[in-house]
Amino acid sequence: MLGSSDQSETCKHWNPWPLESLNPAGRIVMVRIIIITLALLSSAFSGKTVAASLYDTVQKGNQLYRDGKFDEALKTYVDGQIEHADELALKYNIASSHYKTKNYDEAVKGYLDVAAAAKDIPLQEKSFYNCGNAMYQQGKLEEAIEYYKKALELDPKDQDARHNLEFVQQELKKRMNEAKETEKKQQEQKQQKQDEKQQQQDQQQKDQQEQQEQKEQQQQAQQQGEKQEQEQTQQQNEQQARANEQNPEEQKQAQGQPAAAENKAGEKKEETQAVGPQERQMTKEEAQQLLSSIEENRSKFANKKAQEEASGQYRPEKDW
Repeated sequence: MLGSSDQSETCKHWNPWPLESLNPAGRIVMVRIIIITLALLSSAFSGKTVAASLYDTVQKGNQLYRDGKFDEALKTYVDGQIEHADELALKYNIASSHYKTKNYDEAVKGYLDVAAAAKDIPLQEKSFYNCGNAMYQQGKLEEAIEYYKKALELDPKDQDARHNLEFVQQELKKRMNEAKETEKKQQEQKQQKQDEKQQQQDQQQKDQQEQQEQKEQQQQAQQQGEKQEQEQTQQQNEQQARANEQNPEEQKQAQGQPAAAENKAGEKKEETQAVGPQERQMTKEEAQQLLSSIEENRSKFANKKAQEEASGQYRPEKDW
């Protein structure tokens, strides 16, 4: 009944509108209409009584509504509209039944129809209030706020409407903050992915550059090695060619000079060994040094000869 609340989660929904809630003048008019209707029917049908009246229909539907049988209550209210299509109590209760069956779009349409046609301020205010509840249930917080404000304009003392208005405003602010935080996190994640992708690209580019540099260094080293090898081969070929140009006598002299040097070294060694017994004998280390010196002299002589041959200044030594 109007004036009692049906608490659910955060929003209060007003129950179906009974005929008793009409203002006194409305009740008198309704009673007169029923009496006149009954009188006419009684005279028209020879004393037969009406099986159901508007009052009985509303009361039956309200009882089903209170019992939680919202589908049956809705059917009862709709059946009552067959004879009372413009009755606001039926329209309001039909909208409330739609609300309870979670058909919120139809509920809003019904409440707005009642609010537009009602001359009774409380009925208008409760219609707007329930429109706000229906919008809240659909997650349409901004629309719900507007309907709560309309209800408070008609009844500033409605604490339920004020409570719901403040609650939904806070909920809207909370959701907006959550949406901003979500968007911020998504932007951060997107930026992080872009940074990681850029780092990977930079690292790949760096690796490719290093590989290219290493490849170029290897190619340069290979080219230098091949160049040096070619130069050495060319020098060897030139030396071999110059050696082939020597006459047989010069080759013989070149071959004989090391032997003469060895003979002179042998004679000197024999002279050293022939020294009197008062002189000490040569040690192994001294002998090794002497041989090394002879080999060095031979090498110097051969190099000098090759240089002279290369410059055309070589002259055979006299054989004494």
